[in-house]
Amino acid sequence: KLQNTAILWDGQVRMANLSVIFSHSVNGVSELHTSILEQSVLKDFYQLAPEKFNNETNGVSHRRFLANANPPYAKLITDAIGDGWLKDANEFKKLEAFEDDSAFLEGFVQAKQQDKQRLADYVKKTAGVELDCSMIFDVQVKRFHAYKRQLLNVFKILDLYNRLLSDSNFDIHPTAFIFSGKAAQSYVFAKEVIRLINSVADVINSDERVNHKIRIAFIPNFAVSNAQLIYAAADISEQISVAGSEASGTSNMKLMMNGAVTLGTYDGSNIEISQLVGDDNIKIFGLRADEVAALRSSGSYFAWDLYNADRARLGRIVDQLTDGTLARLSGNFESIHDYLMSSNDPDLVMKDFYAYVQAWEELTAAYSDKPSWRKTCVHNTAESGYFSSDRTIREYANEIWHV
Repeated sequence: KLQNTAILWDGQVRMANLSVIFSHSVNGVSELHTSILEQSVLKDFYQLAPEKFNNETNGVSHRRFLANANPPYAKLITDAIGDGWLKDANEFKKLEAFEDDSAFLEGFVQAKQQDKQRLADYVKKTAGVELDCSMIFDVQVKRFHAYKRQLLNVFKILDLYNRLLSDSNFDIHPTAFIFSGKAAQSYVFAKEVIRLINSVADVINSDERVNHKIRIAFIPNFAVSNAQLIYAAADISEQISVAGSEASGTSNMKLMMNGAVTLGTYDGSNIEISQLVGDDNIKIFGLRADEVAALRSSGSYFAWDLYNADRARLGRIVDQLTDGTLARLSGNFESIHDYLMSSNDPDLVMKDFYAYVQAWEELTAAYSDKPSWRKTCVHNTAESGYFSSDRTIREYANEIWHV
C-alpha cells in the first residue's frame, strides 16, 4: 500500500497520487467509472478514505442539444407537455403518457424526417454523399480512438457488404452509416481509421449492386454546430467502446435525448441509460468490463485463432485491409492489420465482432416494427432528463462543494 499510495517513489513524482491526497473529494463520472476507481485504479486510497470518493455521472445541456438542436421535436414536446422541461429536465418523464399516443408518435416521425432531410442536405454539401432519408441513420460521432472502436463499426459494414454480394438470401434494411469526429494531431492510428472509413465509403458508395442498401458518410470538421444536426437526425446511436475503457461518454446522452436508440457495450454511462430505459429499449452486446479484464489477464486471447477459425467471414475482412480491395482511394492499411494481428487486437475488435453484428441485425430488424420503434424512441427521450447537466451541476454543488 505504501508503494501504491506514495507521492514520491523510485525517482518519480506520482501526480495522480498527489491529486488524491490533496483533494477533499475524488469522483468518477459514471457508476462504472467510479467503481473502477474504487476497486482497481485507486483501490488503496479508497480503503484508506472511502468517504472521499463519490460518483457524479456526466450530463449535457438539454437546452443546447435538444431545444436548440432539434426545433421540430422540441416544438412537439412543448405542445404535448408544456415548456417546463426547458427549466426542469425531469419534466421529460411526462412524455411517458404519450408513448402510445398515435398523434404524438406521428409527429415524432415527421420531426425526425425533417431532421434527416436537414442532415442529408448538409452531408451532400460538405461530404458529397447523397443520403436517402428513408434509410436508417446509424450514427457514430465522437473522438477517434482505438478504444472507442470505430474500427469495429467498419468491420461490421464490410461484413454486411461482403454478405450482400455473396449471399442472395441475405438482406438488410437500407442504412446510412454516418461518422464524424476528430483525431489528436499526433495519433496516427486514429487518422488511419478515418482514412479507412473514407476508403470503404469510396468502394461501397460507388458500387451500384449495394449502394441502395448501404451508404457511408464521413462528415468533416466535427464541431458543436454540425454535431447538433447529427444528434437530431440519428435513429441508432453507436456506443461501442471496449467495456471498462469509457469513463462516461456524452454523445450517447445527446442522441438519447433526440430519440435515438442506443446500440452499445455495457460501458460508461451506457449502463445508466440501460437502467433507466429498460432492456427492451436499448441493445447491449459484448463482453462486460470484468470479462475484458479477466480475458486480458489470462493471456488466453489470440486474434489469430479467431482469424483462422473463420477465414471466409472475419478473416476475409482482415485480409481486405491489405489485399487491395480498399486501396483505390489511398492505398492499403498495413498498420491497422498489424494492430489487429501483430499486436493481438488490443481492444478486442475481433472478439466482440460476432456479438456486435448480431445485435445490429436484431436492432435494425426491430426498426421495421414502426409502432414499437417509435414508442422506444419516445421512451428514450422520456427517460433522458437524468442526463441533464443541470442535475450534474447540482450534485457537484451539493455533494462536493457544499454551496
